[in-house]
Amino acid sequence: MPIDLPCVTVHSVAEAYLFLMASRCASCGKGPLRQQSDLTRREASVGGWTLDASCAACSAQSTLHFLIDPMPDRTTAGSDQINPTAGRSQAIDLLGWLSLFQSILTASQSQNDRQTARQLAYEAAQCLDEAMKFYGPDDELPPADAFFSEESRRRFREHPDQFAKSKWRQRRMMLPDKTIKTRASRPRRWWQFWLPSR
Repeated sequence: MPIDLPCVTVHSVAEAYLFLMASRCASCGKGPLRQQSDLTRREASVGGWTLDASCAACSAQSTLHFLIDPMPDRTTAGSDQINPTAGRSQAIDLLGWLSLFQSILTASQSQNDRQTARQLAYEAAQCLDEAMKFYGPDDELPPADAFFSEESRRRFREHPDQFAKSKWRQRRMMLPDKTIKTRASRPRRWWQFWLPSR
């Protein structure tokens, strides 16, 4: 029987899928978690949205619950925008965003299709934008509350240089500010290019 995980507040459908990628298995602490269903609106469910997943390491089944704020409509549900607000993520911490940036950028660099590569590079750039929200205007290093787990805090203590804002700001300047859409239709959502297969 799938494990019901606590409800997580996200800012978009896209962030819910990113949370899946950034999460570890509640049973074994490993992963990655693999998508077993599409994010589905279920009003009777906690938060109103669910996503079924399985662990690649131990095969444990889980159901993730999400509250999406602001509530998406038909137009915004498929949007590439990760966070339409100025607020920082409540679901993914600074280390999570930096890790996602690196994963998506690697996926971008492996694409043969130039439009897909640019689209993924734009998503990677947005992950850095989300990471930057954890820093104050004058911070070179992040505050303690930028990390949501002891593992993240330990990583920061051991390698503070990896979290220097100037380093990530410079990398952000090399990435696109928007994606270019030249096709009449998009056959796949952007996250399907790099999420582990079902």
